[in-house]
Amino acid sequence: MRCDRKKAALSVALTWMMVALLQAGCGQHDWQARTFPTRGTITINGEPPEQAFIKLIKLGEPIDERESDCWALVQADGTYEFSTYENGDGCPPGEYAWILRWPANLMTMMPDRLGEKYWNQDDPYMTVTIVRGQNELPVVDLTGVAVKPLSKPASKVEHR
Repeated sequence: MRCDRKKAALSVALTWMMVALLQAGCGQHDWQARTFPTRGTITINGEPPEQAFIKLIKLGEPIDERESDCWALVQADGTYEFSTYENGDGCPPGEYAWILRWPANLMTMMPDRLGEKYWNQDDPYMTVTIVRGQNELPVVDLTGVAVKPLSKPASKVEHR
Protein backbone atom coordinates (compact mmCIF):
# COMPACT_ATOMS: atom_id res chain seq x y z
CA MET A 1 0.00 0.00 0.00
CA ARG A 2 2.81 2.43 0.91
CA CYS A 3 4.63 1.67 -2.34
CA ASP A 4 1.47 2.48 -4.32
CA ARG A 5 1.26 5.92 -2.66
CA LYS A 6 4.91 6.59 -3.48
CA LYS A 7 4.34 5.61 -7.11
CA ALA A 8 1.27 7.85 -7.28
CA ALA A 9 3.18 10.79 -5.77
CA LEU A 10 6.05 10.27 -8.23
CA SER A 11 3.58 10.08 -11.10
CA VAL A 12 2.08 13.42 -10.07
CA ALA A 13 5.55 14.97 -9.77
CA LEU A 14 6.49 13.75 -13.23
CA THR A 15 3.23 15.06 -14.66
CA TRP A 16 3.93 18.53 -13.27
CA MET A 17 7.48 18.36 -14.56
CA MET A 18 6.18 17.57 -18.05
CA VAL A 19 3.66 20.43 -17.86
CA ALA A 20 6.48 22.80 -16.96
CA LEU A 21 8.58 21.58 -19.88
CA LEU A 22 5.70 21.91 -22.33
CA GLN A 23 5.14 25.50 -21.25
CA ALA A 24 8.72 26.47 -22.09
CA GLY A 25 8.70 29.51 -24.31
CA CYS A 26 5.02 30.30 -23.73
CA GLY A 27 5.69 33.41 -21.62
CA GLN A 28 4.65 34.13 -18.05
CA HIS A 29 1.01 33.71 -17.05
CA ASP A 30 -0.85 35.75 -14.41
CA TRP A 31 -0.80 32.86 -11.91
CA GLN A 32 2.98 32.36 -12.16
CA ALA A 33 5.32 33.72 -9.52
CA ARG A 34 8.46 35.60 -10.54
CA THR A 35 11.49 33.30 -10.61
CA PHE A 36 15.20 33.94 -10.13
CA PRO A 37 18.16 31.87 -11.38
CA THR A 38 19.01 29.13 -8.88
CA ARG A 39 21.86 26.64 -9.30
CA GLY A 40 24.19 24.42 -7.36
CA THR A 41 26.71 21.59 -7.44
CA ILE A 42 26.61 18.12 -5.89
CA THR A 43 28.86 15.08 -5.53
CA ILE A 44 28.14 11.74 -3.91
CA ASN A 45 31.19 9.83 -2.70
CA GLY A 46 33.34 12.22 -4.75
CA GLU A 47 31.47 11.67 -8.04
CA PRO A 48 28.71 13.70 -9.71
CA PRO A 49 25.37 11.83 -9.53
CA GLU A 50 24.40 12.39 -13.16
CA GLN A 51 20.62 12.29 -13.70
CA ALA A 52 19.84 12.69 -9.99
CA PHE A 53 16.60 14.63 -9.42
CA ILE A 54 16.55 17.49 -6.92
CA LYS A 55 13.34 19.15 -5.82
CA LEU A 56 12.73 22.29 -3.78
CA ILE A 57 9.46 22.25 -1.86
CA LYS A 58 8.20 25.62 -0.65
CA LEU A 59 7.80 25.87 3.10
CA GLY A 60 4.74 27.81 4.23
CA GLU A 61 2.61 29.31 1.50
CA PRO A 62 2.71 27.59 -1.91
CA ILE A 63 4.66 29.16 -4.79
CA ASP A 64 1.47 29.87 -6.76
CA GLU A 65 -2.19 28.88 -7.01
CA ARG A 66 -1.18 25.65 -8.79
CA GLU A 67 1.26 24.70 -6.00
CA SER A 68 4.20 24.42 -8.41
CA ASP A 69 7.57 23.05 -7.31
CA CYS A 70 11.13 23.81 -8.40
CA TRP A 71 13.15 20.90 -9.76
CA ALA A 72 16.52 20.16 -11.35
CA LEU A 73 18.40 17.29 -12.99
CA VAL A 74 22.08 16.88 -12.14
CA GLN A 75 24.38 17.13 -15.15
CA ALA A 76 27.50 14.99 -15.84
CA ASP A 77 29.73 17.57 -14.10
CA GLY A 78 27.58 17.66 -10.94
CA THR A 79 25.96 21.02 -11.64
CA TYR A 80 22.21 21.56 -11.57
CA GLU A 81 19.92 24.45 -12.46
CA PHE A 82 16.38 24.74 -11.16
CA SER A 83 13.24 25.13 -13.24
CA THR A 84 9.74 26.06 -12.14
CA TYR A 85 7.78 27.06 -15.25
CA GLU A 86 10.39 27.01 -18.02
CA ASN A 87 13.65 25.12 -18.39
CA GLY A 88 16.26 26.89 -16.24
CA ASP A 89 14.04 29.78 -15.12
CA GLY A 90 14.93 29.32 -11.44
CA CYS A 91 12.72 29.57 -8.36
CA PRO A 92 10.54 32.21 -6.69
CA PRO A 93 11.92 33.80 -3.50
CA GLY A 94 11.25 31.97 -0.25
CA GLU A 95 12.30 29.17 2.09
CA TYR A 96 12.46 25.63 0.67
CA ALA A 97 13.11 22.03 1.69
CA TRP A 98 15.88 20.54 -0.52
CA ILE A 99 15.33 16.85 -1.33
CA LEU A 100 17.20 14.45 -3.61
CA ARG A 101 16.38 11.28 -5.51
CA TRP A 102 18.73 9.39 -7.85
CA PRO A 103 16.46 7.15 -9.89
CA ALA A 104 17.77 4.10 -11.66
CA ASN A 105 15.11 4.83 -14.31
CA LEU A 106 14.19 8.46 -15.09
CA MET A 107 10.92 7.50 -16.77
CA THR A 108 9.53 5.78 -13.68
CA MET A 109 11.70 7.59 -11.11
CA MET A 110 12.14 4.16 -9.50
CA PRO A 111 13.96 2.72 -7.70
CA ASP A 112 15.86 5.39 -5.82
CA ARG A 113 19.55 4.46 -5.85
CA LEU A 114 19.86 6.24 -2.48
CA GLY A 115 17.10 4.18 -0.84
CA GLU A 116 14.80 7.20 -0.26
CA LYS A 117 17.25 8.51 2.38
CA TYR A 118 17.24 12.06 0.96
CA TRP A 119 13.66 12.13 -0.41
CA ASN A 120 11.72 13.25 2.66
CA GLN A 121 10.25 16.74 2.70
CA ASP A 122 9.49 16.42 6.44
CA ASP A 123 13.18 15.76 7.15
CA PRO A 124 15.05 17.35 4.22
CA TYR A 125 18.80 17.16 3.75
CA MET A 126 18.84 20.96 4.04
CA THR A 127 16.65 24.02 3.75
CA VAL A 128 17.58 26.87 1.43
CA THR A 129 16.47 30.46 1.02
CA ILE A 130 15.95 31.80 -2.49
CA VAL A 131 16.27 35.58 -2.89
CA ARG A 132 15.69 38.04 -5.72
CA GLY A 133 18.71 37.92 -8.05
CA GLN A 134 21.22 35.14 -8.67
CA ASN A 135 21.15 32.19 -6.24
CA GLU A 136 24.14 29.87 -5.85
CA LEU A 137 23.22 27.13 -3.38
CA PRO A 138 25.79 25.64 -0.99
CA VAL A 139 27.91 22.85 -2.50
CA VAL A 140 26.57 19.44 -1.49
CA ASP A 141 29.28 16.82 -0.96
CA LEU A 142 27.74 13.62 0.39
CA THR A 143 30.30 11.03 1.53
CA GLY A 144 29.98 7.49 2.80
CA VAL A 145 26.63 7.11 1.05
CA ALA A 146 25.39 3.64 0.09
CA VAL A 147 24.48 3.83 -3.61
CA LYS A 148 22.60 0.99 -5.25
CA PRO A 149 24.31 0.05 -8.53
CA LEU A 150 22.46 0.24 -11.80
CA SER A 151 21.24 -3.17 -12.85
CA LYS A 152 22.71 -4.41 -16.09
CA PRO A 153 20.28 -5.27 -18.89
CA ALA A 154 19.88 -8.97 -19.58
CA SER A 155 22.16 -10.15 -22.33
CA LYS A 156 20.61 -10.99 -25.64
CA VAL A 157 20.49 -14.64 -26.55
CA GLU A 158 20.54 -15.52 -30.20
CA HIS A 159 18.63 -18.57 -31.35
CA ARG A 160 19.59 -20.47 -34.47
